[in-house]
Amino acid sequence: MSLTSLPPELLDAIFQPLAAASLAALAISCSSLTALANRQLYRHLSLSSHAHNLSAVQSIANNIPLASLVRTFSISVLESDTSTHEYCVLLSKILGDLRELTSLEVLIGPDASWVLPTTPTLFFPRLQHLTTSFIFDVNVAAFLSRTPHLLSLQLSSTFAASETSELLPSAVPKLTSYTGPASLLPALLSSSRPLTTLHLSGDLTLPDIDHLALSGHDPVLPDVKPGEDGCELGKPRIQVLSAITSTPPVTVLEALGKACPSLVCLRVMTTCAFWEAPDLNFYAKVANTLSSLRHLSSFELSGMHWESRPKPVTSNDSIIEKEWISPPVTPRVIEEDPAPQDYYAEFEESFMEWAY
Repeated sequence: MSLTSLPPELLDAIFQPLAAASLAALAISCSSLTALANRQLYRHLSLSSHAHNLSAVQSIANNIPLASLVRTFSISVLESDTSTHEYCVLLSKILGDLRELTSLEVLIGPDASWVLPTTPTLFFPRLQHLTTSFIFDVNVAAFLSRTPHLLSLQLSSTFAASETSELLPSAVPKLTSYTGPASLLPALLSSSRPLTTLHLSGDLTLPDIDHLALSGHDPVLPDVKPGEDGCELGKPRIQVLSAITSTPPVTVLEALGKACPSLVCLRVMTTCAFWEAPDLNFYAKVANTLSSLRHLSSFELSGMHWESRPKPVTSNDSIIEKEWISPPVTPRVIEEDPAPQDYYAEFEESFMEWAY
């Protein structure tokens, strides 16, 4: 039986594990298999200067129908590359034809957002994931307004403050995950987007935290009735948050506890100057704030991971609460064999830990 006589579904299964070089050779050597080979070859493209495969951009530019085959597209071009501008020009020509994309990653420099298509009638209805090295500007805002089903967005950590008003309230209505400057929160949270995951760069301020309580939707959480946790209906339900702040950690955590009562994972890096080592009162306040977050399961403060354990349950308690244990000092003795060891002598009781 000839290979060309096999049904397309079977040929797809045969071609799928082939390397890109083999698919390219197959597409060239047999005209009857070119369409099927190209469908596998161009479905998922990961192009970079290091991989020396940027010529695929030129191939698509020379044969635009190939653009309809692409589902995921990633390109990374070194700014020091002498041909960077050439590839940017080619990219600007083909991006408008990649309308079947589900994922797009463009890493070509923070000021190259002009490659994004901005035609008002051009939409990307299937695009769900967007990662760029671009600064948030007019071009990025215009592109976002044409991605109605975008779920995750990652931007450059650099922020252009004058461009916040460019994001339309109707843009990215289904956005659930955002990675980028904290200063963009007012623009993102001014409309009811169902954001649940935030990985923020820049300085997270108290006014930024106030914006977390402006909009959003309530995902279904177990054992939570409407209006519980001090959060009214229609308030945001941020579940994963990573941020950097220069504000004192206790102040930030208390504010986050009120604005985001449904946090599950929290990571805070602080640049606040401590002129003296934090005392037990500091750790107690942090632990008490963490205990108020019923759904919190993971917490990290400036690289130090805090652990949690259930509090002892009394007969009157219907809900099992947690107590959080700070990494440097803890309240309980390590539950190990207390047999004396010579090399432990110099540490004395430094292996004690404190919990609150």
